[in-house]
Amino acid sequence: MSTSLIACAIDQKECAIVRMTKSGGNLYNLIESKTLPLGIHNLASGKEKRLLKKLDHHLNEWPDEELALCVGPENYHPLPVSFPANTSAEKYREYCRIEAQYFLSKPEAYDCDCAGYGMKQNGLHEKKMLLFYPAAAIRRVSEHFADSRRLIFSGTPQLPLLHLSRFTAEKQVILEIESNYLLLTESKEGRIEQFSCRETKNRKESEYFTIKELVENPLFRETEVQLTGTLADKAMTRLIQKESSMTLKPLSIPPSLSISNPDKFPISSGVTVKAISTAVMALNEQKRFILFSD
Repeated sequence: MSTSLIACAIDQKECAIVRMTKSGGNLYNLIESKTLPLGIHNLASGKEKRLLKKLDHHLNEWPDEELALCVGPENYHPLPVSFPANTSAEKYREYCRIEAQYFLSKPEAYDCDCAGYGMKQNGLHEKKMLLFYPAAAIRRVSEHFADSRRLIFSGTPQLPLLHLSRFTAEKQVILEIESNYLLLTESKEGRIEQFSCRETKNRKESEYFTIKELVENPLFRETEVQLTGTLADKAMTRLIQKESSMTLKPLSIPPSLSISNPDKFPISSGVTVKAISTAVMALNEQKRFILFSD
């Protein structure tokens, strides 16, 4: 039996739309893949109608398909917590709202992704990482699409990228360098093992703190580090590799993730990888609305 859906990923300067199916086991088929030179900056600059109109034009080719949506935020505010084990999704939402009241000055302006954190243990409580993010942009996009189709996921790229670590034998390390922050995530089997997030004011700060983070963590010399983000250009990559003596590679789909026709479409861009990972996660959880990772 085959199921299909559409996933859309919106980054700072571009977006990607993919349509995928899953046919038993871990076999995925990429049916369509498109990228557009429009991103979150279009929302911020008052040109959101142009972005949404372009997306509608492509998505309306499949009016009855469910949609999984991920939008890169301006920044993240991470909070490690401990929640009662085997908590329901509704209880998680309640706990996140309570934590937001204590943690944020304007909690109503934020949404939250909740991910498994640290070693998985059998006990009365389990560790989670709450990723609070400014919600205005993603709420506008989500509300727009919810008028015409069912959204089965709406959040940041973090949970979809974390889901990719279920397909890797080794630890997955992703370094994101954006205009306002840098984020380093080490994950395995769908759980965050190490997490570092820092707000940055300019490119020089991004360079300094990225190199510092990599040099001070010897584990990353043994693990492949994937690089993505608006500031992750060739010049930044060369500088980081020179100063840290590490080899970086672009964000990519794990080789063990079986996609039946990867040569038919260009899938190497970071935003396309995020769209594919969103589709894969949603296909694996299609029977329920996704809010949290296990």
